Amino acid sequence: MRVTARDVAKEAGVSPATVSLVFRNKPGVGRETRKRVMECAQRIGFEYDSSERMRSTSTLLLVVYKRHGQVVRDTPFFETLIKGVSDATYKHGYQRLSISYFYENESASEQLKALRSVKCAGIILLATEALAKDVSQFERLGVPVVLLDSWFPTKRLDSVIIDNTRAAWEAARYLSARGHRSIGYLHSGVSVRNFLERQEGFYSAIRSAKTEHPEPQVVRVGCSTEAAYDDMSAFLDGGPDLPTAYFADSDLIAVGCMRAMQEHGVRIPDDVSIIGFDDTVQCKMVKPNLSTMSVSKETMGELAVRRLTERIRNDAVDAAVRVSVLPKIVERGSVRSIRA
Repeated sequence: MRVTARDVAKEAGVSPATVSLVFRNKPGVGRETRKRVMECAQRIGFEYDSSERMRSTSTLLLVVYKRHGQVVRDTPFFETLIKGVSDATYKHGYQRLSISYFYENESASEQLKALRSVKCAGIILLATEALAKDVSQFERLGVPVVLLDSWFPTKRLDSVIIDNTRAAWEAARYLSARGHRSIGYLHSGVSVRNFLERQEGFYSAIRSAKTEHPEPQVVRVGCSTEAAYDDMSAFLDGGPDLPTAYFADSDLIAVGCMRAMQEHGVRIPDDVSIIGFDDTVQCKMVKPNLSTMSVSKETMGELAVRRLTERIRNDAVDAAVRVSVLPKIVERGSVRSIRA
């Protein structure tokens, strides 16, 4: 477990703010108190030297964690999210955003050594593919960390996330409100928190709506457009009965499955309606244009940088916060209404 400034404060019988003043070499702390804080820090193994060097810079570090790379890749969603972080970095007075990719299957010690050399004031960790145990190594770098696009109940860290559960619930209810009583689910074959939360929201809506099938048809597909197309094509080759509408875990999945359905003679939205998630540029590159849940990636980046800035300027801040950004429905041509 990482030893924090709060641990030092408890050991020395002072406030976290006093510990901060001591290690930042600021006035306002007596010589005896300063000595006691330093001794307690050394005794319990609190490391501050690296963080002091890092905090004194005008650079923020964005770490993109890749466990397998099946979700986090060079797609419009993540490109826009990273741009949102970059724009907010300069808006909040920092001169540079350093972007590093951290790969689960490569040497952690070597990658952490490279991160320490960046000398940043704080870290935004794009944790879409990360697990709770992966986050600990970044906490030990000694600077504030804000999670982006994921959170972990075992970690007291600030996070900025999508309200996936509510958004998926709204998407399924939207289909139901347009008369669809048979609603299927195009579900990602990769288990990350975002998709699991969307699954929870979808099933919650189905249970509360008037549908013909309490257990909806679920088609598990890959999370890239190509993989979704291949998996949906294989599913359709079996000649299954299809619902009148599908909710897809992402736009990439929706677009791939749309192409497979159209090649199998399924008309969209006449035969099957479909709604995606993310509102990426692909939505307007298919015919009909894809209805979707629009996520403000720029807002997420802004909120993450803002919270990290607050942590950097006041490392005695107590409460960790989790900020959820609620997507909104964007209606296009891929969903039709069914009259009763």
